[in-house]
Amino acid sequence: MGYIFAVDEAIEKLITSLSEAIGWKYLKSQRCLKKTVGDLVFEIDFYSSKWNSSHERVEINAGFSMWNKSYDKKLNVNSVTATLMYTPKDSGWFDISTEDKLKKVFVELNERFEKTAVYLADMFEQDRTEAAKKLLDEHFYEYNVHFDLIADILGKDAIKNKAQELYDRLSAEEKQQAVDYINGAKNKSWMLNRSNLRYIIDNGIITLG
Repeated sequence: MGYIFAVDEAIEKLITSLSEAIGWKYLKSQRCLKKTVGDLVFEIDFYSSKWNSSHERVEINAGFSMWNKSYDKKLNVNSVTATLMYTPKDSGWFDISTEDKLKKVFVELNERFEKTAVYLADMFEQDRTEAAKKLLDEHFYEYNVHFDLIADILGKDAIKNKAQELYDRLSAEEKQQAVDYINGAKNKSWMLNRSNLRYIIDNGIITLG
């Protein structure tokens, strides 16, 4: 099998290589890659498996978030505007225990980052309006997009069709919850926290029924 990395050694090696490849800043203390475009922050965070053990096993996953500094000063439920997880297709974690395994993971993640996080950041850097349209029309569910960002850029009328589509996809139980919320209920997490359904109800984006 050859040399097995220490945990920090492998993770540092992978993230540094990815930072150099995509050109994003590596924040070592936060174990993330970051690029800022105006008030939008594009961030890739790396997660270490609790089963990791130096010179035995090193596994990681990664997650992409786009968040808005004007919503909050740090990444949290109030500021996040889009998310995407990066996990292997055939297992729960990326294995970067050895040089060969790390190289394979680097190639896969670099390709996936370029097609997703880097692609989005570049779009918003080039044309914020067109990027918001594409995110709404082509990538809404893929990136778990929040309506408020799109409405802030394109206007609330721009999200009506997608809001109707989202509502139509709800189950009968979820539609009843929406009615209950309008009537004052606050017994579900989406009613209390920032959510797309709450946003379209609070802002009267569509007529429910």
